[in-house]
Amino acid sequence: MWNRASFQAALRAAAVVFGIAWLFAADLRAWIPFWLPFVALLAAEVEFVLRGRNDAPRGRRGRFGPGPEDADLGFGELVEEDDGFRYLPPPPRPPRQRRTLAWLAGGLAAVALVALAAQSDRSRTWQALTRDERTRTEARLTNEAAAIAGRSVRVRCDDDYAFTGAGSDTLGVAFPRAGLAYLDPSVCRSLRDLVTGSARGERSAEAAVVLAHEAVHLGGERREGVTECLALQRAVPLAVRLGMDESDARHFASALFRQRRSERSAIRAAYALPSSCRDGGALDLHPDDRRFP
Repeated sequence: MWNRASFQAALRAAAVVFGIAWLFAADLRAWIPFWLPFVALLAAEVEFVLRGRNDAPRGRRGRFGPGPEDADLGFGELVEEDDGFRYLPPPPRPPRQRRTLAWLAGGLAAVALVALAAQSDRSRTWQALTRDERTRTEARLTNEAAAIAGRSVRVRCDDDYAFTGAGSDTLGVAFPRAGLAYLDPSVCRSLRDLVTGSARGERSAEAAVVLAHEAVHLGGERREGVTECLALQRAVPLAVRLGMDESDARHFASALFRQRRSERSAIRAAYALPSSCRDGGALDLHPDDRRFP
């Protein structure tokens, strides 16, 4: 049976492994809050302190000389003989208990967990889809963007990150004159999952806003703040057409609208929503409808 020290050591190791797996796996980030291992560790430390305070105080132990377990520290004994003193080395130290197997098993378990988490995360990427699935998704997104832009356009998923993601830290970019927009692959995957019904959460709603934003640009609007305001409104029916419940679409759009209104980042100053982006304002696409966006 494990003692308390072994249990706490195992708990700390499990929390570290969980933290690494959480960084790799989007599914873990979506379903399990990151504060969970810290709460477990805090509970273990509180239990350790409280139990230590409740333990009976240990009595003073007498001092003993070094024994066989201290052989590797160089302790020995001087023995007086007829011709003088002779150093008598300590007896060999008993062999230590080997825990190689336990460490190996723990290491293999940690590697397996991280590998499974990484594999799970890779399976949720755009590149994990077949070519036919990607082609069908791009065609669907192109049709939806054309409906918002009011003209013939093309939407492409930026497989090589030439314009999005690692290249420019943006989720989408539009070229209105060419009638062409590129979306970050993660956005394309989220929208595809929305169409297939495998994901219909906040990430899907954000992806719908990105597609609507670039479609509004393709329609001729260049001002970023105005475009974002129109995109938040266009994203609601867009998400519904792609498979999201209208109540969920409006809930997520309202949350994103409040988030945009509260942003104070100088980097995103150009994307700040204008004061007319409100219910009944000049940018309200449906002034007779009290729901906004």
